[in-house]
Amino acid sequence: MTFDLQNSLDDLATAEYADAPVSTVDIGKARADGRRRVLTARLAPIGGGVAVVAACALVVNGLGGTSPTKPAGGLNAASGHQFTGTDPLTAVGRFTWLPAGFQTASYLTGPDYGNSVTARTAQSASSPSGPVTPPTLALTSSPTEPQLPSYYTKTEVTVPGSPKAYLVSNPGDAPSIPADLSLMWQTASGSWYGLGGDYQIHGAELQSLLIKVAGQVAAEGSAVALPIHVEGMPKDAVLGEASLDDPAVVGQGGFRVGLSYTAAGGNFDISAVPTGWQDPRTQQHPVDPKVSALIGKGSPGPAPTGEPVCKDSGGLHICVGDVPGKNGQDPLASVGGAQGLLDRITSLGTDPANWTTHVVN
Repeated sequence: MTFDLQNSLDDLATAEYADAPVSTVDIGKARADGRRRVLTARLAPIGGGVAVVAACALVVNGLGGTSPTKPAGGLNAASGHQFTGTDPLTAVGRFTWLPAGFQTASYLTGPDYGNSVTARTAQSASSPSGPVTPPTLALTSSPTEPQLPSYYTKTEVTVPGSPKAYLVSNPGDAPSIPADLSLMWQTASGSWYGLGGDYQIHGAELQSLLIKVAGQVAAEGSAVALPIHVEGMPKDAVLGEASLDDPAVVGQGGFRVGLSYTAAGGNFDISAVPTGWQDPRTQQHPVDPKVSALIGKGSPGPAPTGEPVCKDSGGLHICVGDVPGKNGQDPLASVGGAQGLLDRITSLGTDPANWTTHVVN
């Protein structure tokens, strides 16, 4: 978000809610979620696509969706089921070295926001408006060298094992705002990686850190195991996004799984968290209904048909929600609606040793 846009939005919010009571919205979490998506989009491959920022809209040419069908099923120790199917979530690479305090915490796949693996630190500070976004490092990939906007500058640097590497600078919007720095480098196979994020350091120290992390990234794609299996997805379902936050909050545990799809012109989502788990970032910051209403005004398409349907099974709280298409058709009609899809989901529990990469059949 640019400095001018942020100021404009702040002025709009001030005028709109001048007489409203103090908001209790979790600004920190909203900022973190937004940055996760904007960061992934900003670092995702731009080559062959067009990135456009207009107000708060960002169009990205991300990478695609699912891994190939596995030739044989995987036996899950917890359930004893023989699963077959595809894995909607893949890791674009692997961090083998991270700065002190960082750990790999999030995986994201899908055309909506691109593909990334993110490392972050524990939540260490808060402000009157809510938690402060912890430092992050996000790894993205591209089959070809990304094409950068004209106002970016790039400086050739050396990354061990890479034939080409550039430090990329996106100028700040004001003299007091440091430039956004990221790194892009070519792998031995010819594909490209990008590395960037939110930092507490700048300049030469940051450049050195990015190069050190990049030089020890393992250039390997792999399926990411998830704690659920879906037996019988709608045949026309197309992946929009798959994500795993594990841990959901570094230093405080928990995990979150999210799968988003389109089908029959509508949308549906599957989510899973440990039963009874509460995100510590939101417990003290319930969403302000006025903010929810304002956000809702800008949301395209019909409203959800109702509250998501949920179940507790094997230590997981699993939910399914759907939004009909413009024609009013339920995207989950072919499988018995949201409840029908929920009934088709098997919980594999909270122990990652029992999770599967044969997630969707």
